[in-house]
Amino acid sequence: MVRRPAGRLPGVRPPGARPVRPNRPNRHRGSGSVFGYPPWVTVRGRGGGRWHTSIAPASGAPGGRSILRRVDDDIRELLKAPPAYLFGWPIPLIDELGLLSRAAYDGRIGLDEWRRRDQELRASMPPLASPGMVTAMHRRVTEAWREARRGSSDTAAAETLLTMMGRLRYLTELAPTDAELFHELGGLTRQLRGLSPQDNLSRSLGRRAELIRNWLATSGEFDLVSGLEWAVVGRYRWVSTPLGAVPTYVDEARRLALTDPANAAKSAASAGIRGHEGVPPQIAAAETRQAMLYSSFAVLLEETAARDGFEELGDALAAVWNRPATRRLLMTATAGGWPWIFATYDPGLPTVAPGPGARTPRAATPIFHATESEFAATPLD
Repeated sequence: MVRRPAGRLPGVRPPGARPVRPNRPNRHRGSGSVFGYPPWVTVRGRGGGRWHTSIAPASGAPGGRSILRRVDDDIRELLKAPPAYLFGWPIPLIDELGLLSRAAYDGRIGLDEWRRRDQELRASMPPLASPGMVTAMHRRVTEAWREARRGSSDTAAAETLLTMMGRLRYLTELAPTDAELFHELGGLTRQLRGLSPQDNLSRSLGRRAELIRNWLATSGEFDLVSGLEWAVVGRYRWVSTPLGAVPTYVDEARRLALTDPANAAKSAASAGIRGHEGVPPQIAAAETRQAMLYSSFAVLLEETAARDGFEELGDALAAVWNRPATRRLLMTATAGGWPWIFATYDPGLPTVAPGPGARTPRAATPIFHATESEFAATPLD
């Protein structure tokens, strides 16, 4: 409930308020004036009286050092006469942005459709002059909403303020990127770990987390199985072996990424997303399958080198291993589960299986470092 200062009479302009100017067409949309009102806008008070209302820019914003002391009262007065614009954007358009967000999180529209329609609506409007002012106003409206909730008889005001909070949020929050969804999923999984499965909040957060998982299931940026970015997992798409460069199965790459000390912090932070503190059993088992990909050739070549009379066979085995067709087959056999950019990537490093002769066994280790925009090959050990 908004309290009128002592001594204020209905319809009487407060002491110190500037004189009322005639209303004029709103030519200041997007000008930075709060709610899209020009500085001379007036709002009607109780009893039909009118007085000038303005809100200074947020602290640190150009044009002012702080919001006026009576900003909460100003917010409440403006809510009595809902504006047609917020920061130059029409209210119906902002409400439509909110409807799209709710429809997406309710599962009524897909993520791609949400992003497309959100972008189309925003493209018709000029950029916000000061997103920082919107954020500051959202904070102040939130404070007013919390205050209104404390008054049990002021539920209508709380609902109106809640609506205004949503509108201010939709002004600056675009449909989320994969990175933003991945970050949200990480936060949800951390919350869920501290809640009972029977808790209503747990069920609500669980539904939201599952929806985001479905959205990110085909993401080319994030791997939900390991809880890491594909750019991190992709560093282990090829490894060096005693037979040269060999492509990896995706689970083996995940295992290498999760056990690499260089990724320890990311691995720990993503435990909730993959549902395991360390390396999940199905990923840990990938090492054996990966070794089978080349170990038979390596053993046979070693044996032909160790025994007299098998030189010709050893040279033939080496020739088969070194054929381009064998390399293509290895890439195809290990491509399952990889995003296309990694499945088809060939760093150009050779698969070198020498004929019979002395060789130094080497463990499988990563041979190149992949980033989201660049793959840089490094020499074999």
